[in-house]
Amino acid sequence: MENKERKADRRVAKTKRAIQNAFAQLLTEKEADKITVKEIADLADVDRKTVYNYYKGVQDIFGELENELVQSFQEKMMKFEFDPTRPQEIFYALTSVLKDQFEIYELVMKLETSSSFLSKIVVFLKKKIHLVMENYKLISPMKIELAAEYLAAGIFSAYRCWFNSDRAQTLEEFTDDIALLVMGGLPQYLLYN
Repeated sequence: MENKERKADRRVAKTKRAIQNAFAQLLTEKEADKITVKEIADLADVDRKTVYNYYKGVQDIFGELENELVQSFQEKMMKFEFDPTRPQEIFYALTSVLKDQFEIYELVMKLETSSSFLSKIVVFLKKKIHLVMENYKLISPMKIELAAEYLAAGIFSAYRCWFNSDRAQTLEEFTDDIALLVMGGLPQYLLYN
C-alpha cells in the first residue's frame, strides 16, 4: 500500500511540476494575467481538468511557484553561517543562492507582479541581517532595526536592478560593487570606481 502511495505522490509531483514549468515558460512570452489555463494545460500536455484538480487558476499556480522559490531561498540562506566581523559575506551568499536557480530568479525579478515574492525575500533578508548585527553589542536595537530594514530593501532592490539591466557587469562583479557600497559607504564606493 505504501509503495502505491509513493508512486501516486511522485505522479502528482511530476504533473504539478509540468504545469509549473509550462506556466514559467509562458511567463517568458507574456504577462501572467494574459496566460490562460488552457495554454498551460496544452503546453504541459495535460487536460484543463487536471490543472484545476491541483490549482484554482493561474494565480494559484503563480502563488505556489513563488512560495516554493521563497522556501528554497530561505533554506539555502539558512545554511550560511555569517561571521559578524565579515558582514559582506551575506552578499556572496545571496549571489550563490541566486546562481543556483538563475533562470527562475531572472524571470521573477523581471515581473511586475512579483511584489509579494520580493516582499517575502526582503523580510527574510532583514531578519538575517538583524541576526548578524545583533552581535555588535554597542548598537542599539532601534539602530539595528533601521539598518536591517535599509540594507535588506536596498540590497534586493539593487539585485533586481541588475537583473533588469543590460548586465554589463557579471553577477560577481556586481556583488563586489554592492558589498563595497554597503560596507564602505558612498564616498569609498565612488573613490574605488
